[in-house]
Amino acid sequence: MRGRIYRNEQGAAILELPEIGRLHIGKKQMGQNGKEYPVSVDYFIPAGKYAGMFTQALGDKPQTIQVIFPDDSPEKVCNERYEYRDNAGALVAKGDGRTFEIWDGKKYVPYSVDAYPDIMDQIAKNNPTKRGTDNWDIVLTLRFIVPAVRGIVGVWQFSTKGKASSVRNIRESFDGVQMMRGTVTQSVFDLSVQFAKSNKPGVSSRYPVVSLVANDTRIEAIRKAIAPTQNLSLLLPDGKK
Repeated sequence: MRGRIYRNEQGAAILELPEIGRLHIGKKQMGQNGKEYPVSVDYFIPAGKYAGMFTQALGDKPQTIQVIFPDDSPEKVCNERYEYRDNAGALVAKGDGRTFEIWDGKKYVPYSVDAYPDIMDQIAKNNPTKRGTDNWDIVLTLRFIVPAVRGIVGVWQFSTKGKASSVRNIRESFDGVQMMRGTVTQSVFDLSVQFAKSNKPGVSSRYPVVSLVANDTRIEAIRKAIAPTQNLSLLLPDGKK
């Protein structure tokens, strides 16, 4: 399955690094009734075995972090796909808009839109949820290195479902740098989150928007931060600087 919806993109694997943690922009909070409920935040929360190292390096509530992509393949480091989950949160189906994998009770079975043109409608019809027919999500997952977290080499993962904001912003930035330079592996990016207010009349809600911006002015700063025991070039393909 490709790493883009309706796109035929290819990329050769460069590095295979272990996942060392995940980042979130939401948490559970205790309500007055004694029950937990999810709330959004405008900073990154680390999870996993090395969460403490992330917090030590970047603080308790970092809103902007510098990241490096170890690979040019969207499937590996900037993957965008459709997901359909049931009321319990289990993944019923996933796909890129042309090829889908559907859970049959034992395994995920591949289906193509060429053979089943209305497959997305059929999945929703056969697996009704509280959200109704609008239960398909677009999920974008990033995997990247955070150079500021020293002493461990691996990738952090971050996923977002912001259809109209975060997903588009991130995808266009990633693809734009790759198109202009031929690679994203030699650029440092700022990954940031901030609250945005709803523009709907009579609605005062706010939601976190994540952005990805190439910021190569930080390359030298990051090199100095991880010297002398390491060098940024060690995290890039073929020892390039």
